[in-house]
Amino acid sequence: MIPSFDLLGDLSTPGPRNPFALTSGRLLLRRAVQVKIKTVRVAIVGGGVIGCAIALEARRRGFDVTVVDRMGAVGHGTTSASCGIVRRFYSQPGMIAMAHEGSKIWADWGGYLGPIDDDLAVFEQTGVLFVLPEMDETVSETAAEMRRVGIEVQVLSADEIATRFPFLDTSSHHPTASPEDPRFFESTGRRIGGGFFERDGGYVVYPGLATQNLRSAAERDGVTFLMKREVAAIQREDACFRLQFKQGGPLESDVVVNAGGPHSAIINRMAGVNLPLETRALRREVHHMPNPLFDENTQRNPLPVIGDVDGGIYTRPEARGRALIVGTTDPECDEFEWVGDPDDYDESVTEPYHQRQCLRLMKRIPELQLGPPRGVASLYDVTVQDWYPIADKTDLEGYYVCIGTSGSSFKTAPVLGRLMAEIIESCEGGADIDTEPFQLALPRIGVTVDTHFLSRLRKELTSTSTVIG
Repeated sequence: MIPSFDLLGDLSTPGPRNPFALTSGRLLLRRAVQVKIKTVRVAIVGGGVIGCAIALEARRRGFDVTVVDRMGAVGHGTTSASCGIVRRFYSQPGMIAMAHEGSKIWADWGGYLGPIDDDLAVFEQTGVLFVLPEMDETVSETAAEMRRVGIEVQVLSADEIATRFPFLDTSSHHPTASPEDPRFFESTGRRIGGGFFERDGGYVVYPGLATQNLRSAAERDGVTFLMKREVAAIQREDACFRLQFKQGGPLESDVVVNAGGPHSAIINRMAGVNLPLETRALRREVHHMPNPLFDENTQRNPLPVIGDVDGGIYTRPEARGRALIVGTTDPECDEFEWVGDPDDYDESVTEPYHQRQCLRLMKRIPELQLGPPRGVASLYDVTVQDWYPIADKTDLEGYYVCIGTSGSSFKTAPVLGRLMAEIIESCEGGADIDTEPFQLALPRIGVTVDTHFLSRLRKELTSTSTVIG
């Protein structure tokens, strides 16, 4: 057994305090030792919540970090349209653990960031209820895995949901139909199978503010942010990268990280990088509805976040509970609206989305009333094969990606930030994570995750192919 020392850390694991790492039987001189000669420069393309999280974590490991973004401020792209939902119910064990680690960070957001002058984003722990059409062996296995990593999850029957949340209609609407289908308003004659309740889940109120918090912490630590810089070209020259912009002079770096959200595929093409997995931009709408359950006298809202897999929608409170936001869980009857050009899509909300999402929610919460369309249209960056993120190196030395993250990864952004920083640190030190997948330690929950399930080389994963918030 290789000993550990407080000064150096585990001698088998690359890290900022361990310049010599034993990997694959070879003693490697980690590139971090070269800080004495030259600090490794990292350019992150994308100033959303993922890019800013990577920036903070990379800087904490001693890298010279610059974030570039085409917008005028961080978090003003698709991050601003995120619902910020924090839940742990996934079919993939690694994602369950990473989401749980993320929830611990959001619950201690100020402690994670350190001192900054901003108001802090707030994690509202309303609880998260998943409504399921059936309770099969897969559900039991997921519950067991959630409990294994320390999540307080309750498995509820239809009767228990009806008792605990009496404002919910527990009729089953599965398989989900569109409002144009005559079956939409017909009873199935069945009840839901049951559900999961995560007591300490919820949502982050202002995702844009959370991203600004990350920027403030990163700038305090020495990260540079170049805003209103749209990347026009990425060239590899003399063992370093040269980023050309449509506005302003070029930027040179040793490492490039693509955290470009819906523009990720375009950025990869600029760098000449082809991945085995495809990411595409997907147009989405979320709609606002008044919440009739909000009590003006007590200023209380009884509704948790609800992932209604049976009914084909999800919802969370908004405006301190006075309103609800409703989105889709992608039932089979709804077509995906893929977008070829992420700079050219309809940003207005539309009546078809309004009808199907709001009417589906009204079937679950009968007290709701349909009003005029009001909401937000934006884009997701989706990994087409299985909807899981790609957080990995690429075949182009020094070029990394954290993409396919929209909709499902806001909750794990700080964890993905740490993962990417440690992957860069490991690979730039000589490790080969293609042959030996990176093992990510999650200190808040005491679990280590094999991150191959986020590799560009992974096989297709078991997935519900849905994103919730």
